[in-house]
Amino acid sequence: MKLGDIVKKFIGRLVWIVILILIVLYRTEISQYIVKTFIYHNYAVESLEVNPYTQERSYHFVQKTDDFIAKDYQHLLNIFYTILDSGKESFYFFCDESYTDCKKDVDHLIPVDGTADDSVLADLNNFVHPYNSYKEITISVNNFGKVSVTLEKQYPQDKIEEIETAITNIRKETEKENMSLKEKIKAFHDYIINETTYDKERADDMNNSKYKNSTTHTAYGLLEEKKALCGGYSDIMSIYLYHLGVPNIRVSADHHVWNLVYLEDTWYHLDVTWDDPVTDSKEPMLLHDYFLISYQELMDTDNIIHRFDEEIYQEAK
Repeated sequence: MKLGDIVKKFIGRLVWIVILILIVLYRTEISQYIVKTFIYHNYAVESLEVNPYTQERSYHFVQKTDDFIAKDYQHLLNIFYTILDSGKESFYFFCDESYTDCKKDVDHLIPVDGTADDSVLADLNNFVHPYNSYKEITISVNNFGKVSVTLEKQYPQDKIEEIETAITNIRKETEKENMSLKEKIKAFHDYIINETTYDKERADDMNNSKYKNSTTHTAYGLLEEKKALCGGYSDIMSIYLYHLGVPNIRVSADHHVWNLVYLEDTWYHLDVTWDDPVTDSKEPMLLHDYFLISYQELMDTDNIIHRFDEEIYQEAK
């Protein structure tokens, strides 16, 4: 064997020995590099297509993003909000290597039962069109920072079609020529109250199994059963406002939800539920105490049930 061949063979073996030593010493870093570069293609993500109900709006608490490599907690929230607003039923993104608390922060957001009623994700749900809101959400994070999100929507397509037909018919009945936006909203507000009764029985016994299949917390439940919880009132109003092209948010407190409406460059509170009170005589009543009022007016009227997280719903202040 020639000397040159011997040298090449020796160098080749030396290189493999060095590689094996590096793998032993830096196996985590090398495996991450291999996964990132050759499996995840430097953390490439799929394109985020949007549906007709996507609003493409940013707020003080959360903003839209087109960067799906989470760098910090705020960026993480922005990604989740963008996914919800898009209407996608499944999506994945990644934690940046520098964001060492990413998995812990994601774990903090994961709801135990999938409904996320008491998590920040539930509040993010209120910033999107009701048709893009979720009923249940599943989130998983692997050891390489890949975050997978799967959603079950609150409103299936057949129910969306029912609601759209109903709202179109209600608009024909309530809207007149030369009406202002405020007048149209008031007419719809009055119609819903006159046609709907607050579901007090369910509200008083929420954990009763007989209400397991009740849908009065949704817009289609309100339309079908002619009774509703605050979720049904606020959802139907939100959907109608989007029909008018009026930006809006649903604001959640501990045990209540209502609408925040952007009209004439100002945010106003609108609570259809509390304008449809349950009376001792059970006689129907129509109020306008909570129709497009300011934050101060809201607090002057009720500062207990309507006490919300002002850090999250900054526009509502």
